[in-house]
Amino acid sequence: MIRTLLALLVVLAACTPAASSPTTQPTPSPTAEATPSPSAEPTAEASPDATPSATDWSFGEFSVAAHAEADALFAETFECQNLDDGYQVDFPAEWNTNAEFSAVPPCSWFAATEYETGAPGTTPAEVAIVIVRIEGERTYGSAEVTDREEGFVGVTQPAYRATITTADETAYEYVIQLGPTPEEGPNLVVSTSSEMGGDLELNMAVLDRMMATMEFIGTID
Repeated sequence: MIRTLLALLVVLAACTPAASSPTTQPTPSPTAEATPSPSAEPTAEASPDATPSATDWSFGEFSVAAHAEADALFAETFECQNLDDGYQVDFPAEWNTNAEFSAVPPCSWFAATEYETGAPGTTPAEVAIVIVRIEGERTYGSAEVTDREEGFVGVTQPAYRATITTADETAYEYVIQLGPTPEEGPNLVVSTSSEMGGDLELNMAVLDRMMATMEFIGTID
């Protein structure tokens, strides 16, 4: 399964998201207990004016389809950061993201509902969008890759967006080049799929809008 491959590729990272607006409070961060519960890690304040308007989500040569529900979710957002992989991204204030947990870097899992972690190397069923760094080329084996488009994420980073299908699953992802070439890596893979939590069409629309807000900071290679 594509999700299992992505979850096994997760690497350690560090992040220091700040506190959010007092009007929208995510769930607490995980503790040192054996089975902590990751949660949204917001920025100092929600930023409804920091994202593109409902009619202007296209970015970096990528077109973004209209989706009223996704636009409504982005009326208020939080921001999270992964400083080791060098990115920050906005996500809906109604959603959750994770603090660092075991081998999972902060700002890697995004879900519309609360969730609890399971065994190491697994991704909770509720998670709808995953960000994972891979050290080499993104490969697909026998899966069919369609609707591939090339552009840029965060203004500077070459990327492509594609749909990947197997007999059991449909995935939608951005592959963002962090290294000198896509073949050498590293690359950042941001994906959702029909096997993840929530509705695939909505998750795809949220993913597009997240990518429109992504910025690269510090060292990214």
